[in-house]
Amino acid sequence: MFSRIHNKLGTAGLVVALVALVAALSGAAFAAVDKLSPQEKKEVGKIVKKEIKKFAPKPVPAVAGPAGPKGDTGPAGPKGDTGAVGPEGPPGEEGPVGPPGPTETKLPSGKTLKGLWDFQAEGSPLALLTISFPLRIVEPTPAWHWIGEGESSTEECPGSAEDPKALPGHFCIYAQNLSPASASFPNELAGFDASAGWRGEFSIEESKAAFGYGSWAVTAE
Repeated sequence: MFSRIHNKLGTAGLVVALVALVAALSGAAFAAVDKLSPQEKKEVGKIVKKEIKKFAPKPVPAVAGPAGPKGDTGPAGPKGDTGAVGPEGPPGEEGPVGPPGPTETKLPSGKTLKGLWDFQAEGSPLALLTISFPLRIVEPTPAWHWIGEGESSTEECPGSAEDPKALPGHFCIYAQNLSPASASFPNELAGFDASAGWRGEFSIEESKAAFGYGSWAVTAE
């Protein structure tokens, strides 16, 4: 009987009809069929539940839909705190040996040395000035030249006290200030090696306190 009803009404229609039947039996209409015994009513309820389960639609498995489009990139978050300093790494491999450093003790040909000089004297008629070369100047020993305070440069000494210069084979001594003293130079002092430097004497007027300063340059030939 339920099969014929199902064929005519379909699953949804049958379920509606059975629900209506249960409502009718349990509501006011049930009073009209009160001749049914409790056992019969119970049986009718079982039949209704059974038929509802039989014709109820079965759940359809869910199918994953296609992936949606990629969303826009969100804004960058705030900068995090600086992390702690990591442990010190192991020592690296030893590097290659570098080229030998300069070991010259003499001034190469065409190279120039420059420096400053000064002296102070008091209570003596003479003042001694010593200039030492950082590098030795081998033969030929350079010829020395004195450029006094206010004097012009020469061909061998084209510089000045502020910018001392010397041509190859020449040693130029520039005076910037002398007070009150004058140069009284010997060519060289006894026992002095002219390849290592130079010495000169200044005469002090009337044994007064005196001073002097300037610059020098020497160029190897």
